Amino acid sequence: MLEDLTSIDSLGYEALKKALNQRVVVNKVRLLPSSVNRVWLVETDVRPIVLKKFFSRKSGTEFETLVRARAAGLAVPFPLWKEGDYIVLEYIDGETCDRMINHMLSSEVAESLGVWMGGFHEKLEDGGTKTIIGDAALSNFILSEGVVYGIDLEDSREGEPLDDVGDLASSILGSEPFFTPIKFDLCFKMIRAYERTTGADAMERVRPYIAKHLRLDARNRPLFRRTLVAASKSLEKGWPRLA
Repeated sequence: MLEDLTSIDSLGYEALKKALNQRVVVNKVRLLPSSVNRVWLVETDVRPIVLKKFFSRKSGTEFETLVRARAAGLAVPFPLWKEGDYIVLEYIDGETCDRMINHMLSSEVAESLGVWMGGFHEKLEDGGTKTIIGDAALSNFILSEGVVYGIDLEDSREGEPLDDVGDLASSILGSEPFFTPIKFDLCFKMIRAYERTTGADAMERVRPYIAKHLRLDARNRPLFRRTLVAASKSLEKGWPRLA
């Protein structure tokens, strides 16, 4: 008999009980979008929380990074408990930043993303070694009550910070509406906010990383492959001249 991967098993419910340190009454469970793992919004008689079951074997990485980020004062969900491949997190109610950028075209959110990213790289540095997010797509950030939160840190690792900035910039530019002047403006605002936060010169140095991530994205988006590859080649030469 096939396992029902959409349902919470006994280990998941045990993690919920330990996270809230008491017997809980589950009122409602809703499956949230995730391309790799299973993520549920669980409404209990105590408060709503997020339960995440990892198939990527990266639960320890995400939990540890969340603990470090919270201790450093970064806006991330509070990690409540880890049990096997499950972690239990604080639920952050808000709008995803892909909606705020691609539909609302929010300059404030673009700048807040740059500030958050800069803070992550600066505050999680250890002996000169930088921790990067590893997957800086817009969908991995939420705006809640005017604050940007990073919500998916399972791919965090040691690495080059500009790779994160390039990943985030490519997510801004390479989502509809594609490569419009206002999208470039939002991208520039994010990068400049990152520069102000870190004191690093990133505007020119980040271009190869943006080009790299556009090419990587093109592999998984055949309908837009030609557009993304052409933009990647153009950015390797320089920033476009915008009217």
